[in-house]
Amino acid sequence: MLAREAETTADTAAKRQVADLQRRARGMTVDNATEVLSDKTAQFLAEQLQESWAGRWQVMWEPWGRKFRAFPAYDMDVNTPVEGANLRELWRAVLDVDQELLLAVAEAIPAHPPTVVHVPPGFLQEVFG
Repeated sequence: MLAREAETTADTAAKRQVADLQRRARGMTVDNATEVLSDKTAQFLAEQLQESWAGRWQVMWEPWGRKFRAFPAYDMDVNTPVEGANLRELWRAVLDVDQELLLAVAEAIPAHPPTVVHVPPGFLQEVFG
């Protein structure tokens, strides 16, 4: 019970900090917006963005580089991550890459020849009346 209360308190504090940052960010430029993010808030935002993509992309915050990084979870052969100095930049970069990666994955799936099913004459009329 105590752990759950602490988790709820931490979530509330993180949400309050995000709301405060959003209010202050109205006057900021894109360049300095990530500089004011605490690592905890940036990690929280990365988790939220990852959830919004339903786990198709793994999103990380790199505190040493002060940037967000995303990897496609559905194509492990892709070594190059998508990077962004802020979430908006990362979102746009993922949208640019995502469609091309999905098409490449779809093309790699072997096609199966269609299966021919013989339906005796009058069968559908008998079933559906």
